[in-house]
Amino acid sequence: MGSIIRFLILILGVLLSGCATNRKINYFNDIAARSGTDSLQPYRQLRIQPGDVLQITITTFDKDISLIFNPNTANPTVPGGNGMDQGYLVDSSGHINLPVIGKIYVKDETTSQINDQVKQQLSQTMQNVYVSTRLVNFKVSVLGDVARPGSFRIGAERASILDALAMAGDMTSTAVRNDVMVIREVNGEKTYVTLNLNDSKTLSSPYYYLANNDVVYVKSGPGRTWPTSRLIVLLPAIISAISLVTTIVLLHK
Repeated sequence: MGSIIRFLILILGVLLSGCATNRKINYFNDIAARSGTDSLQPYRQLRIQPGDVLQITITTFDKDISLIFNPNTANPTVPGGNGMDQGYLVDSSGHINLPVIGKIYVKDETTSQINDQVKQQLSQTMQNVYVSTRLVNFKVSVLGDVARPGSFRIGAERASILDALAMAGDMTSTAVRNDVMVIREVNGEKTYVTLNLNDSKTLSSPYYYLANNDVVYVKSGPGRTWPTSRLIVLLPAIISAISLVTTIVLLHK
């Protein structure tokens, strides 16, 4: 009997030793116990790079002229394509080729600056021109110790590392939160930066907001752990099981 009880206590001890502390699982531990506001670096708009696909919508009061710039409005279904992929590809030299206007240089410009550039050129021959530019192939990849690793399309121009992790189902309880890597390629050069998601200073990092084709890699810890909150939920069942086993042993003696 004593050996059985010692065995059950040993099992319970193993479960308890596998518990992950809240400080290892929570984000931004240094602000968890306080409230208020912090000054962050202003958001910087994405800069367009070769390989980006831009959806540029140009409208005027003349529908015939508008159709020249927006042929997909009249025929939205194009063989071999889909709504997200239709647009103007930024070539390796940083140019796009627009109807009537021809080639314009867009590398390292924001979508707002492209709007102004296109509108300025068209205003020389047209009036009441409206221009809207969107990056339509914005995606990020999340790999490593997350619930659902993969590549994710971003519908807006702004997405933080927290947005990407949320789309991937969040990090698991074994993930290393103070050493999350962001891999970014600009002008053919890759940059590797690690972020500490336990520290609120990460919110001010220039890598907190992601760029197109960024890769987020989450490392795994030394072993799988159980969150304390999960063990608290299971503890009554564990105690009941121990009591049941003890009762069965006593009845068969």
